[in-house]
Amino acid sequence: MIYIAIALVQWSLSFAIYVNCNKGLPRNCIRQQFRRYLIAALLSSIPVAISKVYLWQPVMLLTMFTSFLWIITYPLLFHLGNRNSSTEYDNQIDPAFGIYLYGWLSGILVTVPCSVLPVTILEILLILIPFLQWGYCVIFSECVDINDMKTLQQTTKNEVIEFLASWKVRSLILNIILFSALLTWICIKNGFTVHLQEWWQTAISAAVTLFVTFYLWRPKKGLYRRTGIIVLYDSVKEYISQNKKYRTEAENRIKALTVTSMAKPSEKPSTILLVLGESATRDYMSAFSSTDKDTTPWMRTMLEDTEHCIAFPNAYSCHVRTVQVLEKALTEFNQYDKGEFFASCSIIDIAHKLGIKVHWYSNQGYVGDVDTPVTLVANTADVAKWTLQEKRNKKTPYDEVLLDFLGEVDPDNNNLLVLHLKGNHFNFINRYPAEKRVWGSPDKIDGVTEYNNSLHYTDDVIRQFYEYGRKHLNMQAMIYMSDHGCTPTKSRRRDPRDFVNSRIPMMTWFSDEYIAEHPWRIEALKKNCNKYWTNDLFYELFCGVLDIKSEHFKEENSLASEQYRHTKETLTIMEGEIKLTENKGAK
Repeated sequence: MIYIAIALVQWSLSFAIYVNCNKGLPRNCIRQQFRRYLIAALLSSIPVAISKVYLWQPVMLLTMFTSFLWIITYPLLFHLGNRNSSTEYDNQIDPAFGIYLYGWLSGILVTVPCSVLPVTILEILLILIPFLQWGYCVIFSECVDINDMKTLQQTTKNEVIEFLASWKVRSLILNIILFSALLTWICIKNGFTVHLQEWWQTAISAAVTLFVTFYLWRPKKGLYRRTGIIVLYDSVKEYISQNKKYRTEAENRIKALTVTSMAKPSEKPSTILLVLGESATRDYMSAFSSTDKDTTPWMRTMLEDTEHCIAFPNAYSCHVRTVQVLEKALTEFNQYDKGEFFASCSIIDIAHKLGIKVHWYSNQGYVGDVDTPVTLVANTADVAKWTLQEKRNKKTPYDEVLLDFLGEVDPDNNNLLVLHLKGNHFNFINRYPAEKRVWGSPDKIDGVTEYNNSLHYTDDVIRQFYEYGRKHLNMQAMIYMSDHGCTPTKSRRRDPRDFVNSRIPMMTWFSDEYIAEHPWRIEALKKNCNKYWTNDLFYELFCGVLDIKSEHFKEENSLASEQYRHTKETLTIMEGEIKLTENKGAK
């Protein structure tokens, strides 16, 4: 019974940490982790249970303590640091890793003779990782975040020496060393006792231990590599590496880049506004489709002004994932021409060549598998800020928080202002404040209803961006486009062949002054507005709106050009794997 009790304690503790130290969790995730932690706890108890190990031996107590630290440390510290400034986070792997760690370490003790010393050393090393997180939190009153990890990985030798000069740091290191030495001495002195086993007991314990070893430590996909602090470390390491490559390529690229403006200079400084959406599907937007709910009333009203506004009802995302879309949309890299991301000019490069100051404000993530390429481009802007990185920002970051940054844009400069929304990304109920609910009830959550509410909120936020730009920044043009769509009835599952995930909204607005100075571009946009287009060609659209000539701008790829050459038959999505001709129509 004691072994069952330990397993149930591990499971209940892990599940309690998961539910109480994460925010915005959908019900299916809660159910999934309920099962995952229970299976992990039962499986991990097998080696000690069938061997009837005395659990109160020092080395076993240390094993349980190691497991406990990994279960609680990252989820709890992350929650304490982000509970007031984030609508959602889901640190689910650390509790599972902690449970399986208990099974792995105890399995080695049971199946490998004379393993007390190596297991103790392993436990000390594994304890150090959560210990250092707690120590960092105590010293700096915050959990380790992206900025801290960047600083740690880029620290110089002199900075390390200066850091170690702090009495708090030296005291922490000394205490860790003494504590580790004490634990090692106690475990070795007391050894490890296991009852005599039959061969089948040893075989079962060994099989469980081998399975858990593979599950925990396999390269890239093992649980260890997916724990919070290790994901943070790997993401920042990859970003630093990619950033060096991108900047080196950018320096070489920009030296050879020539850009010529084809229009006369404006009488006074002006701004172009680019709003990048997230997971918005035009099938559910009343401005673009026939819908039961008026989900986008402001856009719908704006598009009635056909003199200044243009809708593009046949715009498609080139992929169903953000990174694969934006690394192309923001650069000349696309599905149809040879090239690669690192060697491609970006919209920011073009703007800089024209003397335009670029401001990039994002409510998205900063680094990671789905963020790094976008961050690399964004960080070449004159000003690049992320809401989650701004410590001064204590608001919960719904997209309206981006309004707080607009006052930083100087109206006396020519500006490109990029606003990257969290938009309508799953989980939809976390995309808008409770007071902005229009349909349904929070007590009865329905995917489509919550998605409609998030679209309505996004519509209103973009309205506020537009009004600020018109009033304060002499805005000459605004473009709104989503990276990709989603199917709200299918949660996070993205089937590119249903095309709901690719049918995106795109609209433009132009001032009277812009229309007068660039009549050929407006004429081309209106002529091409019903033509088919994929958003990996957004770079060329943007270059056309800027009205430039450059060896890095192909007019035939631009909707803002009479030379636009693409048709439904020539366009593809998913890296050329799916043709647009496979689209059978709207929902």
